[in-house]
Amino acid sequence: MREKMKKTLEDAKKIIVTYKYIFILYTVIFLAIIAVSIMFIDKRFEKSGGANNSGPAIGQTENTQKTKLPQGTNEWLTTLSSCPSGKELFTTFPVKEGDYTAIIPLGNTNPTGHVFPTDHIYVEVFDPQNPALMKTAGRKALISPADMWIFGIQKSEQVGGITDWGMDFSPCRDIKGKFGHVGTISAKLQTEVDKAEGKCDEYVTGGNTYRSCRYEELKIRVKAGEVIGTSGSERSGMLDIWMSDYRETPIKRANESRWDSQLNYVSCFLDYYKPSLTEKYYDLLRGPNNGKRAKEPRCGTTEVDIAGTAQGVWFYNLQGQVRQEDPHLALVFDNLETDKQIFSVGTSAKGAGIPSGTFYFAPQGMGRVNRDFSQVTADGSVYCYNSGQRNGGTTKSILLTMPSAEKLRIKSFAYSCGAGPWTVGDGFVEYDR
Repeated sequence: MREKMKKTLEDAKKIIVTYKYIFILYTVIFLAIIAVSIMFIDKRFEKSGGANNSGPAIGQTENTQKTKLPQGTNEWLTTLSSCPSGKELFTTFPVKEGDYTAIIPLGNTNPTGHVFPTDHIYVEVFDPQNPALMKTAGRKALISPADMWIFGIQKSEQVGGITDWGMDFSPCRDIKGKFGHVGTISAKLQTEVDKAEGKCDEYVTGGNTYRSCRYEELKIRVKAGEVIGTSGSERSGMLDIWMSDYRETPIKRANESRWDSQLNYVSCFLDYYKPSLTEKYYDLLRGPNNGKRAKEPRCGTTEVDIAGTAQGVWFYNLQGQVRQEDPHLALVFDNLETDKQIFSVGTSAKGAGIPSGTFYFAPQGMGRVNRDFSQVTADGSVYCYNSGQRNGGTTKSILLTMPSAEKLRIKSFAYSCGAGPWTVGDGFVEYDR
């Protein structure tokens, strides 16, 4: 009897051990399935550009305007022929002569969406203050500037309202461009979009519903002079044109960690024509008050940071890399009237008494009133600026100091600067490099 009980206990132990191993095995399998699922979701999330946390911008959402597709993400793009030496790659301007009135160079500021100097030029097709004129004046053709490939198309739609398009293009392996504020796309491009699987998100902001879609992995061949859509949209009378040349030296930043490296390749689209045409287009560079840029580089620049000084871009409470510009600050030269410097102020300075906008002044080479930003350092001083907006807009006196080479504070001053000295005290807003 005793032996029988002993055998029964041993058998029970074996069963328990067996079930224990089975339980462990199933647990490992279950955890592996969860891990793989998370990796898959993360990958899809990464490809989709992450959560959509941006409202509608002119053209695409801010996220898509700021996202530069890394060269080579489309595998076939790396198989294109290398670009020939030099920059004479384009033969036809994207808008017919007579269909546009001006070109705005790189470095334009327009808070809050463009607090930082813009990394694209604008071609003025319609009055930007009244883009709906195209309904009566008629849309203007968008023309392919060269034999090239279109490899990405974006669509931003206010549901029940305006639809705005963008497109990525490349004439050769080392050059990548983008058109923004495209009103419509050609039937040929629409056919390819209809066949593609779009990556879309829908969101609500300002009481309106928006739907944004990206069509990637396209390979659409277009010829120089071919009509590929229409220029400008009812959101903007401007055609935006980005350009990245990976043969060029990237832009220097005061803090490289703030930027996706792809955003450091900024070139001027106008420079990719034969010299006589480039000079012709330079003559059309103008802005408010018909101001013309005379300073080199003629087409403007986005390389504005001078480390250790106040000049350049500053970030408000930013963790990681910049995606949207609205809360931040830029202290830079005006991109057209280069004898003036500006405070390009985002939304964060409202608490310090400074509304969002651009405030201009004539920089001085000495003293502490209107001192050139490039000469302001962390020297313990407080500087005062008497500034104003164009066309008789808001005037504002602004106090500025740098507690360190990596921090800057500004605050509204209730009076004209006078001779000083001034103290910032409390109520300032602080920015970081």
